[in-house]
Amino acid sequence: MKKRLKGLLPVTLIIAMILTGCTAKTSGTATPTSGATNSSTSANSSTSANSSTSTDASASTQTDGSSASTATAITTTSTVVVDKEFTANDLEVGYEDSTATHITLDSSSINVSGDGAKASGGVLTISSEGTYVIAGTLSDGQIIVDAGDNAKVKLIFNGVNITCSNSAPVYIKSANKVFITLNENTVNTLTDGSNYTQTDDNNVDAVIFSKADLTINGEGTLNITANYKHGIVSKDDLVFTGGTYNITAVKDDISGKNSVKIKDGTFTLTSANGKGITSKNADDTTKGYVYISSGTITITNSYEGIEGTFIEVDGGTIDITSQDDGLNAASASTTTASSTSSTDLSSADVSAVQVTATNATTDTTTDTTSSAATNGNADQNGFAKGMDRGGFGGGGGGMENDTNCFINITGGSIKINASGDGIDSNGSIVISGGDIYVSGPTENNNGGLDYNGAAAITGGTIVVAGSSGMAQGFSDTSTQYSILYNLTNSVAAGTEVTLKDADGNVVASFTPEKQYQSVVISNPDLKNGATYTLTCGDQTADITLSSVATSGGAQGGMGGFGGGHQGGSRPGNGN
Repeated sequence: MKKRLKGLLPVTLIIAMILTGCTAKTSGTATPTSGATNSSTSANSSTSANSSTSTDASASTQTDGSSASTATAITTTSTVVVDKEFTANDLEVGYEDSTATHITLDSSSINVSGDGAKASGGVLTISSEGTYVIAGTLSDGQIIVDAGDNAKVKLIFNGVNITCSNSAPVYIKSANKVFITLNENTVNTLTDGSNYTQTDDNNVDAVIFSKADLTINGEGTLNITANYKHGIVSKDDLVFTGGTYNITAVKDDISGKNSVKIKDGTFTLTSANGKGITSKNADDTTKGYVYISSGTITITNSYEGIEGTFIEVDGGTIDITSQDDGLNAASASTTTASSTSSTDLSSADVSAVQVTATNATTDTTTDTTSSAATNGNADQNGFAKGMDRGGFGGGGGGMENDTNCFINITGGSIKINASGDGIDSNGSIVISGGDIYVSGPTENNNGGLDYNGAAAITGGTIVVAGSSGMAQGFSDTSTQYSILYNLTNSVAAGTEVTLKDADGNVVASFTPEKQYQSVVISNPDLKNGATYTLTCGDQTADITLSSVATSGGAQGGMGGFGGGHQGGSRPGNGN
C-alpha cells in the first residue's frame, strides 16, 4: 500500500521517449525481461537463463486494422534475473525404493532402516546425500537435514504427521539442494508451536525452514499450520512443481529469498498478518522474484497477496483476497530506489513529452509536445478526449520510480479483491495476456492499478473497479486501447460493470466485490475511434476512443486523474 500525501504537489515530468533498440515481433505484444543474463548452471541439470535484455512491442493491429503503436512499450532496466526453467530433478517424483533409507515415525520414537540418518530423542538427523522415505506420526519432534554443501537430499513424504512444539518440524540446515516429494494419495501434516527455541546462528522461523535450495513436488497433499510465524521459507530458491498445499500461517505462507517458482500445484493460502507468496532479497539486486507458470493459487486472506521485486505470471489461476495490495512489486528496501536510471519508454509519435500538473485542484493537464494528444476539452458527458497521458493531472512528490521493480503478466486468470492497491508496482507494469479482474480498493488513498514508472498493455483483458482518488490508467506506450473512467458517484458492491459497442454487443463485463467509483478496461476488441457505452448501475457514459490510453469522467477525489503518467513519482512506499 502506498501512503499518499493529503495535499498533492505540483510536478513536472519530463520523459525521454527513446526509439532505438526495438525488435519487431509479429505478435505485437510486449515481453519484458530482466535486462540481465543468468549464466550460472543449475545444480541439477541444464543451464537456465533469461538471456533477452529488452522488451519489444511492435505494431499491435486492432480489429479495425488500425495500429495503436509501432514502438517499444517498455524496456525494463531491472537487474532481477527471472529464471523460468525447471530442472529434470525439480519435476522427478519417482525414486528407487530398494536403495532408499526407510524411516518410520511412531509417536515419540523414530525407527531408521538404512544409511545416512540417525534418530535421537525424537529428532531425525539426515547427514548424507540420498533418498529417505518417511511415514508415520511424530507427536513432538523434528527432521533436520545437516548434510554436506554438495549433497542432494530427497525426502519422500509417505503419510507424515509431525508436530514440533518449539522449532521447525522440518529444518534444512545444510545441503546443496533438498527435494520433498509428496507421494500420491498421501496426506502429510506439519504443525509448530507458538514459540521457538533457537539452537544455532540461524533464525529459524518457519514450519519448513531451509538454508538450501528447496523443491517440493509430487501428487500428495501437504497441510501446514504455522503458529509461530511462517509456513515455508527458503533462504535460497523455492520451487513447486506439483502437489496440493493448504497453509495457514501467522505471517507469510510461502517465502523464498532468491525466488519462488511455481510450475504446478494447488495452493490454498491463509495469512492474516503476512503475505501469501513473497520473494525479496536485500543482499542481491538480481534476485527476489516470483515466477508463476501454472497452477491454481487461492489466497483466501493475506495482508499482501503476492509480493516480489519482480513478479511474472505466465499462466495459472490466481484468486487473491488481501487487506492491502493484491500484487505488489517492491524492493527489499524501498529507500534504495534508483533515481538516476530510467525506464525506456518509446513512442512512434513523439521524441519527448512534457506534462505539467499545475496544482492540486486543477482538472486539466497540458501536454506541450505530443502530436498524438488532442485538446483536453470535455464533451457533453464530461469525457475528456485525447488525453493520451491517461488522466487529468494527478501526481505529486513522494516515492521515485524504482526501476528494479516490475510486474509482467503474459497469461493466466487473475482475480484480486484488495483493500489496498490491486496491482501495485514501485516500478513499472506490462500486461500482454491473461484475464485480470480487480475489485477495490474503496479508500481514495489507494488505487486498483498503481505504479511509479509506467504501465503498458499490449494484450489480454483487464477490468479494474476501485476508488477514484488515486486512480491510474495505462500509459500511452501501450499497443492495446484502454479506458480509465471516473464515475460521478460511487457504486455499490455487486453492481455489474458493462461496456458495450455501438451495436449493443458486450465488449467487457465484471461484477466487482467492492464498492467502486473508477473503472479501467482494456481488451483486444477495443478499436480506435469507436464509441462505447459504459454502464455501472444507473450511471452511463458514451466514450469515444481517441487515444490508446483514453480517460475521462469526474475528477478524482484527491487531485484528479492520476493515470497514464510515465516515469514520474507518486506518493507512497509500496510496502
